[in-house]
Order: sequence, then C-alpha cells, then structure tokens
Amino acid sequence: MPRIWRSPQANSYYRQTQSRVYEAQLISPGDIANIEAVTILDEVLGLARPSYTLRGICRMVRMDTLTARVDIATKLAGREKVPPLVEAEISAQDYTPVEFDLWKNVVHVAISDEAVKKAAHDILGLHVSDAARDLSRMENKQIAEELATATNVTGADWGTSTNNPFDDLVATITTIEGNGHPVDWVAAHPLVWGDYFSNPFVRGSLQGVQLPAGRTFQVPGLPGVTGYSDSQLTNTSAYVGSGAAPALVIGEGPTEAVRYRDEKAGYDAYIIRQWLQPKLVIGDAVRELTGVHA
Repeated sequence: MPRIWRSPQANSYYRQTQSRVYEAQLISPGDIANIEAVTILDEVLGLARPSYTLRGICRMVRMDTLTARVDIATKLAGREKVPPLVEAEISAQDYTPVEFDLWKNVVHVAISDEAVKKAAHDILGLHVSDAARDLSRMENKQIAEELATATNVTGADWGTSTNNPFDDLVATITTIEGNGHPVDWVAAHPLVWGDYFSNPFVRGSLQGVQLPAGRTFQVPGLPGVTGYSDSQLTNTSAYVGSGAAPALVIGEGPTEAVRYRDEKAGYDAYIIRQWLQPKLVIGDAVRELTGVHA
C-alpha cells in the first residue's frame, strides 16, 4: 500500500510505493475518519513541539539516516590587534567528531471497535494528543539523562535565605566562559526554580520584573541567559551551559506514523516512531550545579 514519510532534512513529505520503506510512513486512517496521512503526522508533531522544552538548549542535527558522523566545531582561533601590513597567522579550526546511532521512541495506541461505536467524543483526537505528550516527555527525559553526565560543581541550597544563588551561578558562568564558551542558558527542575525565585537575594532584584509565565524565560539577574524548566531534570541540580558552543546536540532522524487493523481482535492501532539521540559533545561548555535544592 502507498505510504507517506517525512524527511527532517527537507521538511517535506514523499510517497513511497515500493514494499520496502526505511523512513517515516503512514497509511491513511480511512476506517475511523477520512484524514490525510500528512495531516495526522503534522498534528502530532505540532502538538508535541511546544512541549520539547529541553530541545532549546541543544543544537539540532537533522538526518534522514539512522547513523552518521558529524564534525562539530569546538574552538575558533582568532588573532587580536594584528598590525597593519602584517599577515595574521593561520590557525586551524578544531573539530570534535560525533558519532550518531539513533534510537527509537515509540508510542503505540489501540482504538477498539466498541470504543469507536460508543464514544461521544473524538477518540482519534485524544490519542493524537496522548502521542504528542509522550513523544516530548521521552525526548526531554533523554536530554536530562545526557545532561546528568556533565561535570559537577557543588552549590549551596537556594531554599536557604542565607545562600545567594548568584554566587553559584556567576562563579559557574565565569568558569565556562573562561573556557571560551558564552553561557546563554540555565536549565533546572521546577523545584529548583521555586527556590531561586523565592530566595531573598533574587527577590530583591525583581523590582518591576514580571515572573515567568511559561517553561522558557529570561533569567532575572542574568542578562542574556534563558531559563528552561522541566520536571525530567534532577530536582536537586541546576545546569548551566552554552548553546552557542554547543554543549549538547541532538541527532534528529525521521518521524514515522503507521496505522494497522487487527480484524480478529477488533481494533485499529496507531504506532508513532521517532528516531533521535542527544549527546553531550563539549564538556567544557556545561556544568551541573549540585545541591541547590534540598
């Protein structure tokens, strides 16, 4: 049967009529509703996109294959105060080879014939929402696991009124930027951010500043630094890093959605597969501040 797959590189859809398909594929779910394959795949990805909180701290490397080697630039060698008529010394760029072998996150849901016949609401729509929620949850969890491998720096409990969070953050930022990587993000569990915003040293700098209304926000007191809040992160740590470096990258492979019918059991099933792999590639560009929440 004809199948449709989406290329993350070209951001386009293609029809595959051969029996062998390696990329994203979806059979139109005509038994439940006359909906095009592209519509369902776009709807799932569109619903999931706002919840990909930790994707903002990573550099995306899009690929249609499941294995690849990507060279990430790790150091620029500039020359300061070059005199007139003097040729600047040529410095070779440094690269770190990153090997990707993407793994697969899968959401598998089934809709029974009885549920379809008894339902007074959109069964398919609910499952699409559930699929989107789980895709983003799994990706955030895997990025958090990769972040947990970063170099540790001991911090102080921000929930204690005598400890100043800026002491920990500025010292860590100074270390990372001393390594040549501009810091532009801080990621932490909501419990850690709760301690940060309730700390008296931070409250004193919040005069006229609106508190965050979402999971991504500008960090008060740290100009140019974006904060990310996600419950998949370790709830006793804060992570400080450079997205420009980049500290982390994500290999983003194809996303696949497939529908099949089990006539014997009497249900329609949907499988959504997403290939990806987050990797910490520049250890000097990220630090884990431990012990900032008791």
